[in-house]
Amino acid sequence: MNSLIDFHADDYALSQNSDDDIINLCKEGKLDSISIIPNLQVFESSVLKLNEAKKHFPKKIKISVHLNFMEGKPVSDCDLIRDLVDKKGFFCVSWGKLLIWNYNLFKRKKIKEQLAREISAQIEKCIKAEVFHIDCLRIDSHQHPHMIPLFRQAIFDALKDKNYKIEYIRNTNDPINFYKKSKSGKTNFSNILKCLILNHYSKRFSKILKKNNLPDSYLCGVYYSGKMDERIENALPIFNGEAKKHNRQFELLFHPGTMLKEELTQEFTKEGFVEFHLSKNRNIEYSMCKNMKRN
Repeated sequence: MNSLIDFHADDYALSQNSDDDIINLCKEGKLDSISIIPNLQVFESSVLKLNEAKKHFPKKIKISVHLNFMEGKPVSDCDLIRDLVDKKGFFCVSWGKLLIWNYNLFKRKKIKEQLAREISAQIEKCIKAEVFHIDCLRIDSHQHPHMIPLFRQAIFDALKDKNYKIEYIRNTNDPINFYKKSKSGKTNFSNILKCLILNHYSKRFSKILKKNNLPDSYLCGVYYSGKMDERIENALPIFNGEAKKHNRQFELLFHPGTMLKEELTQEFTKEGFVEFHLSKNRNIEYSMCKNMKRN
């Protein structure tokens, strides 16, 4: 196995069926790490299922907090984060809002404080549930909003004065030129735009990770986001070469867990997100993760 590649699954604790898919891949030794969503209704049962399944994993699976501000209800008191939730107490955060807040000098400080409060609550919830140990905290986020400077600063504010040992914070850096070099196939304009925005913020993030003695990495999972199919096999040699050249690991990001329609609850209020959770392309990503050669 090439130790530079981290086969990773996002969205554990999304639904029971999705969890089962991810656990099956862990049992078969196909995953190196997963991200767990702290704030949805299935969290407690998902943690119990994961802890029971761990004894059947052939290796230790690294677990990250998948900070979620896009769906569901917050972990902290709604009254303390009023700008982040609607009247029903569900998150009303979006990338657009976060970008506007990021450059709004009048609201920036207040929003950052609210973000930090909820980030801390989601991390604490995972620690109390004994999802991982306090000395190996890993962090990423649902839809990558932590790449926006405002959100990223809120993370470090939430971690300040805490007795956490940070092992990893995802730098969502998915270089478009790697795919061009590999001639691995085209993607849609939306994914290209996502890469351009995220890669723009990743440059500054790399410097901050270095300053905090945290590892930097590449990520393969945005350019083909929504359908990580056979095209990525052609891109892997390029990622491997660049990772070795720059002494970086790279995270191969899948969403291999499929939610069933009957598992939808009132937590899932955004149509685009629901479509993504129910997409048949998640079955394709499951198959790719299961069948890809790791050498």
